[in-house]
Amino acid sequence: MFRQCLLLGLSMGGSTLFAQSAARLDLGRLQTGAAVSFTRSTSGWGVEISGGAAPRIRQLEPAKLEIYRADEDIRQVSAGYKTVQKTAAGMDARAEIAYGQGVVFHVNDRWNLTGPVLSVRRTVTVTGGAPGGFCSSVMLTVDPAVSWPDVNYMAPAALYGDPTYDGDRSPGGKLNHDARRLNMREDMLPAPLFALSFSNGASVAVLDPAPRGDTTVEESPAKAVMTDARFQFGALGARQSDDGPIEFGFWFPGSTTGYAGGRGAPAAVRSIRRYHPIASGVAHSYQVSFRFGQNESFRDVTRDAWRWAWNTLKPQVNYIDVEQMRRVLLDHLEAQARTIDGRTAIPFVLNTMSDELQWNWSMVAMGFVGKNIECADELLREGDRDPTERGQKMRQTGLAIIASLIQALPTVPLQGTGYDLKTGKPWEPEHDWLAPWLRNATEDMRVLMRALRRERSHGRQHPEWFNWVKQYVDWLVQQQRADGSFPRRWKRGSNEVAEPAGTTSYNPVPLLVVMSEETGDSKYKASAIRAAEYVWSNWGTRGVFIGGAIDNPNITDKEAGMLSMEAYLSLFDATRDSKWLERAKAAADFAESWIWIWNVPMPPDADDAKLHYKKGVPTVGVQGITAAVSGGVDEYLDWAVPSYAKLYNLTKDEHYLDVARVLLHDTKSMVALPGRPYDVKGIGWQQEGWRMGPGSSRGVGGHRFWLPWVSANHLYGITGLEEYDPALFKKLSTKPAATANMPAVNE
Repeated sequence: MFRQCLLLGLSMGGSTLFAQSAARLDLGRLQTGAAVSFTRSTSGWGVEISGGAAPRIRQLEPAKLEIYRADEDIRQVSAGYKTVQKTAAGMDARAEIAYGQGVVFHVNDRWNLTGPVLSVRRTVTVTGGAPGGFCSSVMLTVDPAVSWPDVNYMAPAALYGDPTYDGDRSPGGKLNHDARRLNMREDMLPAPLFALSFSNGASVAVLDPAPRGDTTVEESPAKAVMTDARFQFGALGARQSDDGPIEFGFWFPGSTTGYAGGRGAPAAVRSIRRYHPIASGVAHSYQVSFRFGQNESFRDVTRDAWRWAWNTLKPQVNYIDVEQMRRVLLDHLEAQARTIDGRTAIPFVLNTMSDELQWNWSMVAMGFVGKNIECADELLREGDRDPTERGQKMRQTGLAIIASLIQALPTVPLQGTGYDLKTGKPWEPEHDWLAPWLRNATEDMRVLMRALRRERSHGRQHPEWFNWVKQYVDWLVQQQRADGSFPRRWKRGSNEVAEPAGTTSYNPVPLLVVMSEETGDSKYKASAIRAAEYVWSNWGTRGVFIGGAIDNPNITDKEAGMLSMEAYLSLFDATRDSKWLERAKAAADFAESWIWIWNVPMPPDADDAKLHYKKGVPTVGVQGITAAVSGGVDEYLDWAVPSYAKLYNLTKDEHYLDVARVLLHDTKSMVALPGRPYDVKGIGWQQEGWRMGPGSSRGVGGHRFWLPWVSANHLYGITGLEEYDPALFKKLSTKPAATANMPAVNE
């Protein structure tokens, strides 16, 4: 028989620092001015935060358990603290919950307060044993006068206020948001962080300050209910029932409820429940911190909550040998170039495990994940650095890649943004990857203009490069709409729009700025400003950036933030108007919040040979891909090392330098090097991405292929920084003296 716990009054004793008759005990005041107190009611002692800018927040029954016996027998049990005692460190609170025959859950919460942060360290011990499992939670409730639509929510790489662009059934998507239920497993987040932003500028953020994340291979989304003492991951989020207040906080282990169903299939509510066994000796302990803010816009909350998480978790820089990494990546890149009938290119996709060619290996793509011109640019750079036969071979390969691409796509409107290396013709039949996307052509053509300037500084002229780019840019300006936006995509060889959304109008801005500088014609800069104003006024002001990944149309993603940062920095360079620098900072703050700043352990019982991301390799530095695929990670953002370095120089904000350092070093952890070949077929290989999250999928990617962007982005993080600021490149590349005796990751 199940029965609720009965909590009695306060324990008496000479060592207590309060009288039994007391109805309120003050822990102290937060930096916001709010008082944190423990108040007594008929159910025991609860906690209350009131008097600051935030609505009153409280929890009358802080000891909360969910107890599972069977799918039809799941009980929610909560109680106030039986005793609360003030100590030198804060407040020690205890509760006991009886269950069944001879089982008692002993809850011990130790609360403390520092500046704007209220923290609790919880331990639950079990006396006795019973079938089933349990989890516990630390949840706070918001004043009932505040309803769900009154709050903006943020979870890094999952939700930034507006769920419209997050995928309908993703954890931060519209279906979950509309259901007033947001559950985020911490192992699928860059930081175990969740924040609420109120309309008056107040905010509360929840953080697991000491995440562990342990799971098992058996733990799988296919298994709705599992009980295992080895589960050491929690979940964060918020919910509101029809007749109750908003409730938010952290629960452990990390059960979730959301929407299942693949593309085109009906969305169905599904709960994934995780528990610890009801048994003596089970290790059930965790920490939760709550940061209270005020006078913050939603963009401020994203920045301030994220930096709080960064400073708390202190992501470790795993230093690499930068020069070794550069050489390995370049030699590998050169080795992948293919020449057919005089045409040279880097194939679109290659297998990291075998020499078997994929059906689409001969696709040649510009920008995004194909980056053939950017690959050529890296080879040209090395040709300037290395006068030997090696470097000159790279130079010739780079020149051949560019010439082949111009020859294959000579006319504007473009017939596509890539071609078939085997035929020299635009890829047929039409394929989304190689259609005339706004991003693909503008991204690689900007790189070509950068290469043109460098070549010109060495006395080398390439008028055919300039003419090809200018022809495209002149056509592009004509496609700009009255509101300043550009379509995402056109039909091949046509002015007809195939995808009208203007969400990615940040893409052509840097190229337009360069063309204005090259020609002296202000119309290009004017076009860039109109496009940048459009995306800022529609989305940037709200702190959301959309549509960077072309295969995820109009989805919130990190690449949108990265590319917006580039757009705004280019306009700041061109105008020196401080508003563009402020906007670049907002985009940068958003983009960096996709970086994993904690180490998610691979399942200890996994076969390392079957894992794509190997045991013991730090996960700090990987980044979420899009909000629609929470937990999927890659290393795309390491391209932005020079941008964060530039923001540091412009703002003197040391945090941006810390971000640049993590992106320079930690993002290369899965590149195969001498001495750490992993299981790929040779040195220099790295597959495109992996997944974090449940045990059976953690550390495994959707495929084991390499795409050109992998090496191009790794390299530009190095070469772009060196070109931008050689002194800063040397500083960031060098291991600090304090860690000089520690081996580099690839030593």
